[in-house]
Amino acid sequence: MNIANVKKCTKVGQIIIGDKDYKGDRHVYHNKALELIYDQNFPKNLKNEHLSLIYIFTVNGVIHKIGQSSTKSGIAGCMSFYLRSGQDDPGLNRFAVSMLIREEIEKGNIVEVYMVHMELVTAEVRGLIKNETRQVPISAKGMEEVFLEQYHSAEKRYPKWNYQENDEQLPSRIAEAFGKYKTKRAQE
Repeated sequence: MNIANVKKCTKVGQIIIGDKDYKGDRHVYHNKALELIYDQNFPKNLKNEHLSLIYIFTVNGVIHKIGQSSTKSGIAGCMSFYLRSGQDDPGLNRFAVSMLIREEIEKGNIVEVYMVHMELVTAEVRGLIKNETRQVPISAKGMEEVFLEQYHSAEKRYPKWNYQENDEQLPSRIAEAFGKYKTKRAQE
């Protein structure tokens, strides 16, 4: 499915392989981190805002991954886990998607990020001693379920990089690279 078919999404920007070398002393899998170049029309106030959001990775306009976040550091915080993966201690899924992004960039393909978000809502929240009125996020997980169900309904499968939802194993080369990377970092 092409991103043009998604209604009311916001283009965040394009991911590239950065040009700065890693300066730390720990073992890294990638010497250069990925970098997100924000689209000139991206609303800067959304960059670090606490929102419930769906993020979408595309390759040449085709949706490859749908995910969700409601991190307090907004889309910038959410993307940082993918951008720095291989220079930190990521989980397998973030490591895998980061590697897949790099592979597409190295082939000369354009990898972009889009998002759909919902503002915080005012709600009465139960507390330990008393209830309080707070600004809280809508469940980003619930939003993701809707996106994935609609994608699956249209395409008869989930996006290519949503391995878990497709009930598929990650490519063995990625799982092996992750294992070696984590072992080497643990031995330091």
